[in-house]
Amino acid sequence: MAAVLIVEDEAIVALDLSNQIQDLGHKVVGIADNADAAVRLATQHRPDVVLMDVVIKGNRDGIEAARPIQNELGIPVIFLTAFSDTQTVDRATQVGPFGYLNKPFQIRELRAAIQLAVYKGQMEAGLRESEQWFASALRCVGDGVVASDEDGSVRFMNPAAERITGWTLAEAVGKPVSQILCFASFDMEPSRPGNEPASREFGSVMVTRSGRTIRTDESSAPIHDRWGRELGRVTAFRDVSERIRTEQSLRESEQRFRSAFDHAPTGMALVALDGKLEQVNKAFCELLGYDARKLLSTTQERLSHPEDRSLERQHLHRLFGSGLSSIQFEKRYRRADGSTIWGLVSVSLLRQWERPWRYLYQVSDLTERRRVEAELARLAHQDSLTGLANRAGLSQEAERLITLAGRSRAPQQIGVIYMDLDRFKQVNDTLGHEVGDRLLQVVADRLRTSVREGDCVARLGGDEFVLLLPEVHGEADVAAIAEKLRQQVQQPIAFEDNALLVTTSMGVSLFPRDGGDLTTLLRCADSALYEAKAEGRDSVQMFHHDMLARLQERFAVERGLRFAVERGELSLHYQAVMSIGGEQPVAAEALLRWQHPERGLLSPAAFFDIAEDSGLSLGIGSWVVRRACQDAMAWPEIGGRALAVCVNLSSRQFRSSQLVGEVASALRESGLPPHRLWLEIGEKQLQVSSGQSLAVLTALKSLGVQIVIDDFGTGYSSLAYLKRFAPMTLKIDRSVVSGIVDDPDDAAIVRAVIGIARSLKVGVVAKGVETAAQRDLLESEGCAGGQGWLYAPTRSAADFSEWLRLH
Repeated sequence: MAAVLIVEDEAIVALDLSNQIQDLGHKVVGIADNADAAVRLATQHRPDVVLMDVVIKGNRDGIEAARPIQNELGIPVIFLTAFSDTQTVDRATQVGPFGYLNKPFQIRELRAAIQLAVYKGQMEAGLRESEQWFASALRCVGDGVVASDEDGSVRFMNPAAERITGWTLAEAVGKPVSQILCFASFDMEPSRPGNEPASREFGSVMVTRSGRTIRTDESSAPIHDRWGRELGRVTAFRDVSERIRTEQSLRESEQRFRSAFDHAPTGMALVALDGKLEQVNKAFCELLGYDARKLLSTTQERLSHPEDRSLERQHLHRLFGSGLSSIQFEKRYRRADGSTIWGLVSVSLLRQWERPWRYLYQVSDLTERRRVEAELARLAHQDSLTGLANRAGLSQEAERLITLAGRSRAPQQIGVIYMDLDRFKQVNDTLGHEVGDRLLQVVADRLRTSVREGDCVARLGGDEFVLLLPEVHGEADVAAIAEKLRQQVQQPIAFEDNALLVTTSMGVSLFPRDGGDLTTLLRCADSALYEAKAEGRDSVQMFHHDMLARLQERFAVERGLRFAVERGELSLHYQAVMSIGGEQPVAAEALLRWQHPERGLLSPAAFFDIAEDSGLSLGIGSWVVRRACQDAMAWPEIGGRALAVCVNLSSRQFRSSQLVGEVASALRESGLPPHRLWLEIGEKQLQVSSGQSLAVLTALKSLGVQIVIDDFGTGYSSLAYLKRFAPMTLKIDRSVVSGIVDDPDDAAIVRAVIGIARSLKVGVVAKGVETAAQRDLLESEGCAGGQGWLYAPTRSAADFSEWLRLH
């Protein structure tokens, strides 16, 4: 059933026509008798067909009314007229009606006309809708599309074509397509035989309306009717200038990448996600010792050291899933020759269209750096002279052993032996550091070969060694090992033509009995070592807690000494040096005393060894020289003669490079004439590094001070030594003087010393003269001076000055 609008100016005819239409099964939606009403009802009801009388009321006839209804509303129109003259038919034809019925007409003619018009209208509506869809689609397409007819004239172009060419659709319609699409290198013919589309990729340069040239790719295809006749042509094209530039940039970038990849000094490999190598550079081949063909047939994992494969998979999994762009780690590679190298590996995850695509490996050879690091680590934990562990290595091993012992179900003990070589300094000073170093190396070898596998032998510095003995069975076990080591060390050591004998003192502590950490265990073992030295050296002492009390007392003494000078606790006492014949004072020896705040007045025997070991003797010795010079300037003259002052130099002070400057400064500040300052140096000190001693004595003598060799007779000085050093006076040690009356050997020594002094034209002073018999014997042998309680006791500085005024 079709909806029909009737336009007829005669009401009776219109009514009759309406009845006929309804009899045919159609619906009449309205009846109009003029053009305006017809257009209005057609717009309102949108009928399927309009039956239009040519002659109707109003200024416009049916032909004029049909134009907007059919052309604008798209509703089929069938003309009804009693006129069939040529002029009327021509006017009606221009509208393009869907039918033309001459009045009167048969009902069957009406039925056929309505059915045909409705069918044709539906077909044309579908075609228009299809064209609209097609046109809309073309407007949205980014490519330019131009349609031309069989004569090569433009019928359609979409907005993209307008944008690219610079022509609007209104301007282009009807113009030759060759005028709109100007291709410099491709002639676009208005028609082209054949059904296959012609296409050209990047093959053309289009010249736009403005004269600008752009690179395009395009395709062209003919449009045929059902009989194969060409009706026109459709040409599609796109501006590929930016694409060409991008692809050119990509090619250049790829060329740069390939050049950088191939010539990079770092090994580089492009690796598929499954681990297969797809591209390698020369440096990567040289690094692993393979040719490229061999590498491209294997995987990254097969080149890796088996122990590092799991770690590498973990790193790649993290890189793949974490969103990181790259990751870096160290791993080992197996080279073609079977050797292993270390590499610093930087892996980047390359993506394509936002999806993981390939891995880019960059590998730097770390083998040498690893070797150097290992060597540095070894050196950091190893003594360079002996090859034993150093303090850092000892600490590391002790921590490991203590941790293992703590984890053990059964109680475990660790023995700690702290040892040093007896009188090693004398070896260094007399035979030279080269011999001393060789001695340390021999001792280290003996210790290393005398202990069990798993024991640790370390050198802390100097002649100090420490041994860690895990899994020992108590004090007796460690003592037996220590005794074995002591005997092993003291075996004669051949140096050139001489055999050197060396002894060692050892202190032993036990974990966990004496401490739970290395610091405590070393402190305890050091306390035991100190006891071993105090008892005569060449022995082994086990630590006991009373030793710690003595060690703490030693530390307390050391702490007190550090501030004794500042607090004014140190002072000098003096003992006169007398002429034996006339019993007149000729000099006075300065003797150091410490007024301890708790223990009272202390002699050097109670603290000076500690000062010497800790290095405090340097500052104290410097203070003694300055104070002695100041005190001597205040002494009165005796018999018109000013007394000299004797100052003992400690071993450390005598070796100090500051000694000569400090003496010169003390003389200058006090105003004491240099010849009144006697510097006493122990005989054994001069035997140590005689070349250095001679240089120091020469410098001191240049100041004008006098040199006295103290404790003479206890060493082994030769006449050659005495001649080189040229002292002013020799002081015979009290240990020799004490036995001269009853011991012929001591008397012979005194007699010999006096004879040597006489031959060298130097003075002699005997120390420790306590009895008249000793004095008389010394006088009879020609000894010029004496010192001891027989003549004068030790006095404080103030009492000594008073004694001089009364003497």
